[in-house]
Amino acid sequence: MIGLFGCEEKQAVITPKLVVVEKVNASTVPLFGNYIGVTQASLDVEVRARVDGFVEDKSFIEGSAVKEGAVLYRIDNRPYLAVVNRLKANVESQQSALDKAHRDVERLKPLYEQDATSQLDFDNALSVLSQARSSLAASKAELEEAELELSYTEIKSPISGLVSRSEVDIGALVGSNGQSLLTRVKQVDPIYVTFNMSALDYLNARRRMTSYSDKKEAEVEGKAVEGFVSITLPDNTEYPYLGDVRFTDPSVNPETGTFQVRAELPNPNKELLPGQYTNVRIKLNEISNAVVIPQKATQVEQGGVYVMVVLPNNKVERRFIVIEHQGKMGVVVKSGLRAGELVIVEGMHRVRHGQLAEPLSQQEYQTREDKIEKEQALKQQALEQEQEQ
Repeated sequence: MIGLFGCEEKQAVITPKLVVVEKVNASTVPLFGNYIGVTQASLDVEVRARVDGFVEDKSFIEGSAVKEGAVLYRIDNRPYLAVVNRLKANVESQQSALDKAHRDVERLKPLYEQDATSQLDFDNALSVLSQARSSLAASKAELEEAELELSYTEIKSPISGLVSRSEVDIGALVGSNGQSLLTRVKQVDPIYVTFNMSALDYLNARRRMTSYSDKKEAEVEGKAVEGFVSITLPDNTEYPYLGDVRFTDPSVNPETGTFQVRAELPNPNKELLPGQYTNVRIKLNEISNAVVIPQKATQVEQGGVYVMVVLPNNKVERRFIVIEHQGKMGVVVKSGLRAGELVIVEGMHRVRHGQLAEPLSQQEYQTREDKIEKEQALKQQALEQEQEQ
């Protein structure tokens, strides 16, 4: 009997399982909207011929950068130059007639005052002077119009940007009697990115504007949604410059339930070209005092999503949670966890609900693993030395 009782008093020692834990944090988590956007030139200007004529010269390289005011095409200007020269001669003739009429008035005026000439002669001189002034003004106006048409024979770039392909060749007839569109110039710095936002995302973005003055200012500026956007390049790397929302469509497309948003981004290195597809991200809202855990701390089964929590007495508790949001910062837990609790992120397979665990940080766990590995290596080395002897 004594021996029997001695066996019953001897109990098995329970060794807690090693697990890596992280403390649940409470922080402010931004909520982002992700969309597919398309880049567009901030200015896309058609270069057209304003006068008729034959193209004599094309002085640009297609696809290259051009400055505002740079000459792109030259049209044969000889017909327009001839008109300008003829009208200049006409202006000179009208000027001479005006000068003569002015001298006649000055000569007749003292004679009229001395009753040496008739009222009719003096009135006729004044009338001729007035007609000469009008004729000169009309001739100058015709000359100005002709000089303007002459200047249009040099077709210049209206903006700085990238020039597109040429629509005409040298020798082609352009203008109202021929090809009107010659080329296009696109401004790509800054560049636009347009994307479609859902009505729900719009509502979340509007809720960020807490004051009435913020909302009114946004409406006056034509952007009901405010914020900075980030986009990706074709190799999926993040574009180094942020964009600012400049325009939001005031109506929702009833077929898609979305509305268009346009952001403006700097593009000094011409990394972006019009017509590219890109991933767009914009901050819509944020969650204050959010309970955040790493994605790897969660497990999914038929009953839902759960985590393994190490209690203050080192017992493991399996706890189901409700997820509010998932993003780059981790999983935002709506209910089921409190800030300050410990969740298992590694070694979950070693423990079950109700078992004891030894919670370690990642650094502590790694130190323990290195120590065990070193001890095993020393034992193996000693064993090999014994075998050699």
